Amino acid sequence: MSAMALVPVAVDVTTSMVAVVTVLAALVFGLATLARPSRATVTWGAAFGLGVLGAYLWLAGQQTDEQALRGAASGVLLSFEPLVWIGLRMHRGHRTPWWPVAVFAAFAPTVLVVTAGSPWYLLAFHIVFLVCGVFAALVAFELWRGRPAARDITMPLALASCGLFLVALASGVSALLTDAANTAAQLSALRGMNAVGTLVVSTCAAFTLVLMVRADGVAPADTAAAIAGVRRRLQKAQAQNEQSWSILDVRLDDPADLREASTGSAFAMIADRFHEDIQEALPAAADAVRIDDARALVLIRGSEEVVQSHIRDILTRVSVIERDAPVHGIRASASIGWALVAVLGFDYDALAAGAGAAAVRAREGGGDRWNRATALDVPASELQAVSSRSPSPRTTLEE
Repeated sequence: MSAMALVPVAVDVTTSMVAVVTVLAALVFGLATLARPSRATVTWGAAFGLGVLGAYLWLAGQQTDEQALRGAASGVLLSFEPLVWIGLRMHRGHRTPWWPVAVFAAFAPTVLVVTAGSPWYLLAFHIVFLVCGVFAALVAFELWRGRPAARDITMPLALASCGLFLVALASGVSALLTDAANTAAQLSALRGMNAVGTLVVSTCAAFTLVLMVRADGVAPADTAAAIAGVRRRLQKAQAQNEQSWSILDVRLDDPADLREASTGSAFAMIADRFHEDIQEALPAAADAVRIDDARALVLIRGSEEVVQSHIRDILTRVSVIERDAPVHGIRASASIGWALVAVLGFDYDALAAGAGAAAVRAREGGGDRWNRATALDVPASELQAVSSRSPSPRTTLEE
């Protein structure tokens, strides 16, 4: 009985990089780009797509020992951080200057391919690597300056980007102090750092970006559909001239502080309980739309006394911390803006604007309170738009 011969399989850093980057790209495409399509997630998907391309070019360069392929692979891989940075700015709604990203993405592979095999390659690589480190520092700054998500979500990519910046800076300083004759050793070290750095940065980026996108809560399409339903109900109420409808804008006070004082999972529990409290305090006929983790819009029907009772119930429920408190010692509260149809009319946009302004005033007044919206809370342009959309009353002859 003969034993089966076992053939050893050699798995080096390059092979691992190709496998890991491919899997991470599939995760980002499926869990971020396709699940929450936006300019930011499409840009991040393109970044991971370039990462896969660079990884396979790197593998081809290793197998054929072709310097130009290695140079092209390095340039493509180093273009990952600029795309992540511009995607973060899109995700936060900031101005997005595309030109530095486009210039770097075109310049890096071109200069490394042109100088491949020449004495200028090492200098070109250090320059490109240092510029990539600057983009990595911008990524960390973008994650930390506004804290768009919980610390435990942003920390992996922020730390990896800081590490990449420090390595790029250290390698540049080292190149100035090292004998230029030792070019082969420097290139070997840089290639190893490039492969390991790609594994670390891409893994941290995938986890952070996917969690940031998934932590946004309700999909925009679901929110839009719910708001469209509220608009239809208001139009039906207008057709029947029912003046007892109102819009409530319910906002969790100091959500940024709550994020800072808790982990991502704990804040998710706070947000879920906030929306559960709103639902439990409302009658069955009311519609509550979850705008984001810290805000909800409510369409409710009833007299002023009845609506006030529900508002007080919401504020009381949100402020209670004994029941399943996810973060001990932290008291949550809410601010509510109340816009009445009898005051602002049946137009959803005018009601939402008025309720939002009243909620802001309630928060500025200390929070844990409500304010009633007035015509002064609605922009004049919105009121003009409402009046232009409102049908003129029919005359006696038309009847």
